[in-house]
Amino acid sequence: MRVNDGTKVTPLADDDDLEEVPAAGGRFSAWRRHRQQRGAARTLTATRVPPEHEPARAGSTAVGATVVAFPGSPGARRRRRRIGAALGVLAVLAVLAGILFLSPVLAVRDVSVRGAELTDPSRVESALDVYHGVPLTRISKNEVRDRVGRIPQVRSIEVLLEPPHHLVVELHERVPVAALEDGDEFVVVDSEGVELMTASTAAEAGVPVVTGGRDVLESERFEAVADVLAALPESVLAQLRTASAESLSSVELAFADGRTVVWGTAEDSELKSQVLRELVEARGADSGVGTYDVSSPTRPVVR
Repeated sequence: MRVNDGTKVTPLADDDDLEEVPAAGGRFSAWRRHRQQRGAARTLTATRVPPEHEPARAGSTAVGATVVAFPGSPGARRRRRRIGAALGVLAVLAVLAGILFLSPVLAVRDVSVRGAELTDPSRVESALDVYHGVPLTRISKNEVRDRVGRIPQVRSIEVLLEPPHHLVVELHERVPVAALEDGDEFVVVDSEGVELMTASTAAEAGVPVVTGGRDVLESERFEAVADVLAALPESVLAQLRTASAESLSSVELAFADGRTVVWGTAEDSELKSQVLRELVEARGADSGVGTYDVSSPTRPVVR
């Protein structure tokens, strides 16, 4: 066929001469063939033609071609390992929390009370009945102190949690220093005037009787007497029968055998108590001494 001017096509005659198109040549043609050969080589390295008996893989985008999977980057593998390790740690912590705070493995079964002399131990144990069956990890020591601290005889407590099932409460009780007459009874109080117990006789109270009855608790005189009694050593305190104070500067003590102590004010009570102990030990009841005057502790007088 022959194309004349782009508008008409006429068939070729048998006797028309045909010219052979010359082969492509030059630098551009050579460069083009080189690029085509490199592209065909890369295609062969990334694909392969499966055998006739092997079915085509699902998701393939080319007929007869299989995509080669390349390994992931090392950074992605490390991130996956870190995430897996973190999830494992969280799972272990959740299990431990359930064991410690929810399970009966550490539940309280025994409650012990130590240091109870003025206090009835059963009263303390009754106040702590609510903790039976509660895990030790869920018990607040401050809450235990609040419950036990409502008992008048107790000044402070120590709470010990001894796994797996033991709750221990150690009491620090108030110290009785004086007794007050109240009708036919004697009320035993500490240095702050807190009532600790009652006794039927002064001997049963076991502490000096402060004259003036309950009304003296509201006066400054009781504070002065209580400060003196609190400073005395037990060896002297156990021998006293009464303590009185007509004024803040005239505190006096009386022994059970009749000897008296002129104390004066409550100032320097620690020094006065040491001097009085030395005098009592040096000159006992058989020495004939009737009065120890320690109102001036650096110049004590014995009469």
